[in-house]
Amino acid sequence: MKKVTWPGKSPAIPATIFGMFLVAALAMPTSFIVMAPGPADEVTASYEGQRIVEVNGEETYPSDTHLYMTTVSAYGNADSGASGGVVVSALFDSAARIVPVRALYAPQENSEEVSLRDQQMMDSSQDTAAAVAMERAGLDVHMTLAIVGNTNKDVKFHEGDIITAVKTPTMDEPQKIATFSQLSTLLSTVDPGTDITVSILRDGQEMEESVTTVARQPEFDGTVKPGSMMGVFISVTDVSLPAQASYIIDGIGGPSAGNIFSLAIYDQLTPGSLGGDHRIAGTGALSWDGTIQPIGGIAQKLVGARGAGAQDFLAPAANCVETHGKVPEGLHVWAVRTIDDSISAVKAIGEGKTSELTPCSAVSAPRIPIQ
Repeated sequence: MKKVTWPGKSPAIPATIFGMFLVAALAMPTSFIVMAPGPADEVTASYEGQRIVEVNGEETYPSDTHLYMTTVSAYGNADSGASGGVVVSALFDSAARIVPVRALYAPQENSEEVSLRDQQMMDSSQDTAAAVAMERAGLDVHMTLAIVGNTNKDVKFHEGDIITAVKTPTMDEPQKIATFSQLSTLLSTVDPGTDITVSILRDGQEMEESVTTVARQPEFDGTVKPGSMMGVFISVTDVSLPAQASYIIDGIGGPSAGNIFSLAIYDQLTPGSLGGDHRIAGTGALSWDGTIQPIGGIAQKLVGARGAGAQDFLAPAANCVETHGKVPEGLHVWAVRTIDDSISAVKAIGEGKTSELTPCSAVSAPRIPIQ
């Protein structure tokens, strides 16, 4: 029988090489983005003597309500994904989400372009928040509503036509339209298939066009708002506000703070504390008519909000299904569809009347895809 002799010690060099390869692999970028809970910033706080969100030019009032905008920390960007080490760590973090880079960014996009786009959306959300809040506070707000396209084959509008007034069959005189909310509110009282008269400015000339309204599209859960719509795409320009809103926000982009920004401005412009002394966080992109749109990273934002001490969270109703089973202990999540819902919710929280609110847990899964 042949005798086999084993060396007394295993070679150290292969293990060292393996360790070097492992360290290098963990440091190399991957094709994934890791989304983790970001900080929740109190927009009703002050920095160096100035409010984070401040209104000038109109009378304002002190408030004890604490409102928090929520964020997502993203590791990786459009140029390269997160490192292997970050991705591995995220596998063991229930609050983190791993997403392919190309699921978030188009192949032709780079990080500089994404950063610029996010900043533009942040700027737009701040403008929208101020206009919506000031209008809800009863101040005089004016917008130019220009038609930029249509889905209604019966309309005779031209691109660039400016809407100035609308007359329905029940009106004696046309109603002047100064804001998107005014137009939306008026149309909410008009049944689909109704002939209305729309006053417009076309190349500086006043004229009228007749429009037959069409049914509103179903929302994410299949419900349909009352009223109808004109079937046109409208661009809001030349917004005139009675006061100026300023923001001390740095290094954060995207549109999702519009809901909370608008609440903070409304709270300053109205007497008393909108939500008592409660700590309330939230998210949601805001449209010119006050509709709250869904956003990304809701699960991560819930964790950040609770970490900041918030006990209540305002979430876009269309995001509610994503919160099921992911709400941190001690946090109540309420569904909101409009800024009016948000204002009512904050008031109810402050007054201890949350039984009037809709918890996100009661919102069913979408019946139609969210675009």
